[in-house]
Amino acid sequence: MARTSRKAQVKDTQPEKDLTVRAALYIRLSVEDKHTRTISIETQMLILERFLEKHPDIFVYDKYIDNGATGTNFHRPAFQQMLLDIEAGYINCVIVKDLSRLGRNTIDTGYYIEQYFPVRKVRFIAVTDQYDSADPSDIHAGIILPLKNMINEAYALDIGRKIKAQQRQAMKDGEYVGGRTPYGYIKAKNNCHQLIVDPVAASVVKQMFEWASEGDGINTIVRKLNESGVISPSHYKKEIGQITHENLIGSGKWQTWTVAKILRCETYTGDLVQGHSKTVDHQQMKAGSDNLITVCDTHEAIL
Repeated sequence: MARTSRKAQVKDTQPEKDLTVRAALYIRLSVEDKHTRTISIETQMLILERFLEKHPDIFVYDKYIDNGATGTNFHRPAFQQMLLDIEAGYINCVIVKDLSRLGRNTIDTGYYIEQYFPVRKVRFIAVTDQYDSADPSDIHAGIILPLKNMINEAYALDIGRKIKAQQRQAMKDGEYVGGRTPYGYIKAKNNCHQLIVDPVAASVVKQMFEWASEGDGINTIVRKLNESGVISPSHYKKEIGQITHENLIGSGKWQTWTVAKILRCETYTGDLVQGHSKTVDHQQMKAGSDNLITVCDTHEAIL
């Protein structure tokens, strides 16, 4: 079995030059792959471990795992950390289950395999594709690798289109497809696509609309909420477990844009209006009104 390092110990000093192969095990699982057992994180790890059993000369520096990360771009936390460790000289070998785990974008994947890794003298191994950049006998790599990358990219585009189509159909069926729920609602325990009223937050929403109906402006409503000690939606969602990351909760004070967003939200009438945004070239942007899907009476109204 290949030796596994203790990362903290390795980083205390620059790695010794005679430690020939210092490997990163890179594992990626995208959202669309999560129901495919042959690509699961556990399966990828098992394949890499079996490979390492046959190569005891390889010293495993660390494992880098991106769970739920798309393969069509490389802005992934674990991947970016791996690059930093390569630049620091801790790693001179990257091992993946197959080429698609590195990425499904032909141009960018090709850049790392054909330019980035070679320039930094980083050996690249794709186990099930039987590719090893250190193997001079692989005369077909120049033809096979670009072809496989093109296939992987085509697969990603096809999967992306199917997911978008399924999501649009779910919207038309009146299912809530968003991540975090609008303030005042939570997801049903037995159905994550069904909104149910959260009585605590709903009472605040009702009060806000009551103030607005009495002629209070957004700034006045913000002041009243803060003076009353009502915690902001992000802090409330943290309290009930909907938000876990500290960088997403803000200052705890109500802001004008938060109140304005709530007062414009159609969800409180019991209707679902979805499709406000769309993804173009991996970037999320605001969609036009022709992209909206409205379904009436999908859940209990607050107003």
